[in-house]
Amino acid sequence: MSRTLNALQVAALLVSASYGIGFLFGSGEMAMTHGMAGSIYGLATALGMLLLALFAARVWRSGMAIWDVFGAAFGERTGKAVALLSVIWMAGVLAAQIHGGVATVRLLGLPTLGAYALVLTSILLASRLRLGAASTLFSFFLIASGVVLVLALIHGGGGAIYLESPQRFTADAPSLGIGAMLSLSIAVAALVCTGADYHQFLLAARRASGAVMGCLIASACLVAVSFLPPSVVLGFKATGSLASLHDVKQIIPFILAREVGHFGAAVSALVLVGLSAAALGSGAAITRAMADALRSAAGGTQAADPAWMGIVALGIATALTARGQGIVATMVSVNVIYIGSIAVAFAALLAGWRLTPSAASWVMGAGFVASLGVYLAHWAGVPFGDGDLASLMAGLLASGAVFLALTVLGRGRKQMVRPAPRTH
Repeated sequence: MSRTLNALQVAALLVSASYGIGFLFGSGEMAMTHGMAGSIYGLATALGMLLLALFAARVWRSGMAIWDVFGAAFGERTGKAVALLSVIWMAGVLAAQIHGGVATVRLLGLPTLGAYALVLTSILLASRLRLGAASTLFSFFLIASGVVLVLALIHGGGGAIYLESPQRFTADAPSLGIGAMLSLSIAVAALVCTGADYHQFLLAARRASGAVMGCLIASACLVAVSFLPPSVVLGFKATGSLASLHDVKQIIPFILAREVGHFGAAVSALVLVGLSAAALGSGAAITRAMADALRSAAGGTQAADPAWMGIVALGIATALTARGQGIVATMVSVNVIYIGSIAVAFAALLAGWRLTPSAASWVMGAGFVASLGVYLAHWAGVPFGDGDLASLMAGLLASGAVFLALTVLGRGRKQMVRPAPRTH
């Protein structure tokens, strides 16, 4: 592994990994109904970066992805289970890219069914290609969208709103409800702490201190960025410019296309195509990661053909979009299953507890079954109040109860021993 990044480079990569279609479109969508509280996804991500800074040095010293850390502490089978459970949260992120891609393509004039067909087919085809050079192009479109968003903030009258964003957030936050605030904040922050996509940048830091400082800088940057999409939306909403728009998932691409509209219809179309490309590029990368995890779980059988695994991954994500949830809500609803499954075992790992492989499997399995069970029941219409919070709490309570039972029975023993760092 090449360890060459300084703190600023680590921070830049952490922010870029957070600032995507889900962040951009989802925050704008939430702003239409919850005002400045729509920035909560970005703020929860910033909180996660702060928490990650607390043990970033340990992540750096381990030199391993999170599932390898679990494998070293609790056995290889547990490590593979964590890798497979990562498919759950990745499915939520992929669903967000599908939502964003469909919303943008529909602004180009395609009907909903045609938009889904085009987006899904494009993601599947892109996932089979080498994404090296293409990823740079996708990143360029996202950065360009950020520049246009700043211009929209200035021209749309959102500048004053942005300066008042902390006060506005405090006033608008109660509209989310305490359950939604808790589930979203915990799920997003915990995913930042446990997500391999963030850990990879810490592992590439030149020194442990660079990994820590990178998290702190990224947290501050994300706080500033998180208020940007809602401020733009609220500025345009105040002028009545969004009254004709019926699909709130289209808010951000609509504003961006409108902002460059005075350069001509072709430029507006180019912006929409670029945003679609960014969503497809992110979706393709996630599809490949999900396919790899599913293929590993299938044990190299004939059914584990990469093309088929990609189709399965897209099928899972598309099923999530069928719930009709918002972009952020779609991601959070499955994040809580992942967190509810691994959080207790992860806390035990940080605290130095060593469990046998079978005990770790029981702890994580109990959390997964309980959390997934509540999720499916809520999807089926069983009233749980806030379904995401209920799913998260069910997983944490079930895995926590099993952990305590196994500890009392003597199947877990506390050792302040961590996995030995790899040599580099």
